[in-house]
Amino acid sequence: MLDYPKLRNGLEAVPVDHDGRRLVVLRDGMGYARDSLAIPRQLAALLVQMNGENSLRELQAYYMRMTGDLLFMENLQDFVKKLDENLFLENERFLGMVAQERNSFLQDPVRRMQFGGKSYPLDPPSLRAQLEGFFSSVPGSEEERRATGKRLVGLMAPHIDLTAGGVCFAHAYRAAMETDAPATWVVLGTGHEPVENYFALTLKDFETPLGLVRCDREYCQKLQQRSPRDLMAGEYLHRKEHTIEFQAVFLSHTQPSSQIVPLLCSFSLEDWETDLPYIDEVAGLLRELAREANHAVGFIASVDLAHIGLRYGDLFRPHAGTIREHLDADRELLESLGKCDPLEFMEKVSRGGNRRRVCGMACLYVLAKILEGWAEGEVLEHTHAVVDNQDSFVTFAGMAFYEKAEK
Repeated sequence: MLDYPKLRNGLEAVPVDHDGRRLVVLRDGMGYARDSLAIPRQLAALLVQMNGENSLRELQAYYMRMTGDLLFMENLQDFVKKLDENLFLENERFLGMVAQERNSFLQDPVRRMQFGGKSYPLDPPSLRAQLEGFFSSVPGSEEERRATGKRLVGLMAPHIDLTAGGVCFAHAYRAAMETDAPATWVVLGTGHEPVENYFALTLKDFETPLGLVRCDREYCQKLQQRSPRDLMAGEYLHRKEHTIEFQAVFLSHTQPSSQIVPLLCSFSLEDWETDLPYIDEVAGLLRELAREANHAVGFIASVDLAHIGLRYGDLFRPHAGTIREHLDADRELLESLGKCDPLEFMEKVSRGGNRRRVCGMACLYVLAKILEGWAEGEVLEHTHAVVDNQDSFVTFAGMAFYEKAEK
């Protein structure tokens, strides 16, 4: 009901300054709403009070206490109506739309692309040209790598928008192009929303402008059958999540005959501490099934690292020194990942309760656990991207993991 508005989950509030006005841009991190909504910061403070229990009159009174100004009821009603029209409220309209989309998604054998035309071109020639532009910035070393005979078993690639991280993606996928790459890739995608049972599997092929990236359904079915919990319970979260879609785009360009096992991963530090045996059991299953397969299976962690600045909740504006500080902190994590030491990695991430917001924590722990004692990693690229006019930034890296030589 609009008389008792309730803001829904999955929204992001980003502070911005525009033409001297202090605004908050409200947008949908889950992708249901197409448009964002710019709100004056004083009015945005009402959002946290929209919990479904406060009436419009109570919201009006709260605004008066907070600002000393009267917010006319008709203006408040217009504001709530805009939130409803943008699908930012949890109500019958929104829930009905979600139910319809959920049913449509689950019945479709293909996971349809969501970010074509936004994060990368829909036109195949234009997409190929963009991707080739990224690879042209990465020096090749095919002869050197093939001469070493190293067997590639894992990659770490970013999931930031391709315009910001395309060259880093290319560093990772160049490593796959320069060796006999696995025929199946288990893509560990960062789940940006809570995931039931911490892992969400889908058996769908992934659509890209360059064609379908096929799902290795045999591997997926075995994984689901052997898992102690239902890995398909959170399947619907794949619909809007970009982290596997971006890897599918690069695979469709570099290794179009490859198959994928699409698996979202999302757990907090607290989840990891309290439910570690189950998390480790799933990682063990992923490794076991790879060893049992009659073709080579590798693992891709689709991850970004630190998220710093006002956009992500910090109370300061980053500067060059801030960037250096967090790139240095990243290197400690990358060192642990290079050794495939999952516990050391988590010990470093957990300092200060993951205050740096390493959003790929779950995927990277699982990757390191799978490859522990099996592989060693090398950093191919490590950089950052500024993401707004407040100098907020994200750090990310590309790595390749090669099977250890037998002694």
